[in-house]
Amino acid sequence: MKNELHQSGSLYLKQHANNPVHWQLWSADVLAQAVRDQRLLVLSIGYSSCHWCHVMEEESFEDEEVAALMNAHYTSIKIDREERPDLDARYMNAVQLMTGQGGWPLNCIALPDGTPVWGGTYFSKADWMAALTQIAQMWQESPQTIEEYAEQMREGLTDMVKVSKSGTPGTFEAADFEDVLVTWMRGWDERNGGLTHAPKFPMPSNYSYLLQHGMLSRNERTLSFVHTTLQKMALGGIYDFVHGGFTRYATDRFWKVPHFEKMLYDNAQLIGLYAKAYRDHSMPLYAQTIADTVSWLQKEMQLDNGLYAATLDADSTTPEKSREEGGYYTWRMEELEGMGLPNFDAFQWYFDITEHSAWEGKYILHRSQPIEHLAERLNMDLTTARVQLLHWQQRLTDAAADRLSTHPKPLRDPKALTCWNALLVTGFAEAHRALPENGYDQAATSLLDTLVKTVWQNGAIAHQYLNDAAEGEGFLDDYSSFGQALLEGYLLTGNNTYLERAQEIATRIEHIFPFEGAFRVYTPSVEAAWQKQLEIEDNVIPSANSMWAHFFQSLGVIADRNDWKEQASSALRAVHSKVFRYGPNFSNWLDLGLTKAYGAKELVITGPGAKAAAEDLQRTHYQPGTIILFSEEASELAHFKGRVGQTLTYYLCSNNTCQLPTTDLNELLKQWKV
Repeated sequence: MKNELHQSGSLYLKQHANNPVHWQLWSADVLAQAVRDQRLLVLSIGYSSCHWCHVMEEESFEDEEVAALMNAHYTSIKIDREERPDLDARYMNAVQLMTGQGGWPLNCIALPDGTPVWGGTYFSKADWMAALTQIAQMWQESPQTIEEYAEQMREGLTDMVKVSKSGTPGTFEAADFEDVLVTWMRGWDERNGGLTHAPKFPMPSNYSYLLQHGMLSRNERTLSFVHTTLQKMALGGIYDFVHGGFTRYATDRFWKVPHFEKMLYDNAQLIGLYAKAYRDHSMPLYAQTIADTVSWLQKEMQLDNGLYAATLDADSTTPEKSREEGGYYTWRMEELEGMGLPNFDAFQWYFDITEHSAWEGKYILHRSQPIEHLAERLNMDLTTARVQLLHWQQRLTDAAADRLSTHPKPLRDPKALTCWNALLVTGFAEAHRALPENGYDQAATSLLDTLVKTVWQNGAIAHQYLNDAAEGEGFLDDYSSFGQALLEGYLLTGNNTYLERAQEIATRIEHIFPFEGAFRVYTPSVEAAWQKQLEIEDNVIPSANSMWAHFFQSLGVIADRNDWKEQASSALRAVHSKVFRYGPNFSNWLDLGLTKAYGAKELVITGPGAKAAAEDLQRTHYQPGTIILFSEEASELAHFKGRVGQTLTYYLCSNNTCQLPTTDLNELLKQWKV
């Protein structure tokens, strides 16, 4: 055997291609050979921008002694979790059953058929070798012991699906959301934002739900918490003030010290979250954060094919180290002093540049005060203070460009993942609703059209696009997020082609993702019950089933398909009893539940100027739970049929019933109760 990873297009797998470990690619043939040879498997799962994956590679997988042990006793398989989220989820579930926690790198030892028997995350060289030695010896001397434990794992993983399906169905009512908040609020850090413990993750779907619930319930404490969190995040080190974009999470309670990799899925969703927040409270900080994040995405993450890359690494080369976490983003004091920054004393104060605030000898630029305090310190009005801030930003950007020879950009993973790109379409669409003058609708439709051309092949959706080719079978989240992106394209433009394609995707979902109870399986086919997955709990990315339910609910409303709405409602009822124990894990479901408890509406606008009227109302009147539809031309769609005339007209509808049409905007606002 030899290391096979050079055959892969995955950046992560290529990073391990020169390891002395005889890494194999996951395939049925490799597993079949392991079964014939009766060799245990090492399954090591990570991704290209994972800092601790790099650390374990340097300490263990590049080490000849470790490699000799692995090569002698195991068939070792490397897996890119972003390419195979199904395998990652399967073995993450196993490790969480074994240890109660998970993370990356994810390392499992498995039977030759792939059944997991032992695992964990990062291991030091000594711990890794000790475990490998002990388990290899047990496999030689007492294989039945490992086989018995493997059977327990199969039963445990099968039971996880049963647990996911279990629960008492219920209907969401307004009081339910207050009950969920009682426990959730106990963990709020209302001074610094986020939860009270570190690390702190942005968790976009959590704050999107809380924002919308706060607006509907008029809960000022909830709204204050959300806006505090968003402001602290935008000002903190987790946000890259110089280049734009959010890093994956903060390691401290103050959002200061980031884990420096940048993920497309975070930034895609955070654009949409800040856009919703801006519609509720039009802070310039939110608009600037959106603009700078979009600019960074388009400059640094957009590929030549028009899609967006998956990640930027946390680590990069610096004069001090060949691989330094955050090396591209942090600054030495002498560098800052040498830039000739005007009002340098105020700069140091504003960015917390003090003798004791350095991180590992360097400075992470984070804003310790709102812009109003900077204006006061400089004795300037707000407009002038913002000009000063932009001037500092430009100087820093120029300095970063000037030092590229010594501080090169972190490595970009060029794979374009369907789900993450679809989430970005939705983020751009939300940004357009908040700031329609900025052209974010064009960014949304351009990306959407590119997705259609690249990853949609003969009616099927591919999981990714890499090296000018669509690759991999799409999963439930790929289909659901893509369907939602097509709906966003329709809502932005009124182009029926997007709606027709969304309906095609919905039909294909029904054909290839079977039900388990009220939910759909994550992947179309598996060989054994223990390999089956129901992705129900929301995480940094909403669960595949909650995305599917949102898509079917919205599409059912727009396309007048009661069967699709009922499927979404059935899944929502099935999850009802689960949300009370830990609400943050079901925030996207709770978001959908708001439409049941507080009511959903469709605002239908027809006639000349309908598109402009829709954009204006979306910008000025944010009403969670209302879908705004427009048409300036005759249409056979249920919401428009017989309603498009020569006068701009408004129809407010709910549950297939519309109030009397009006041409008076003020009358509409009374009906809408805004």
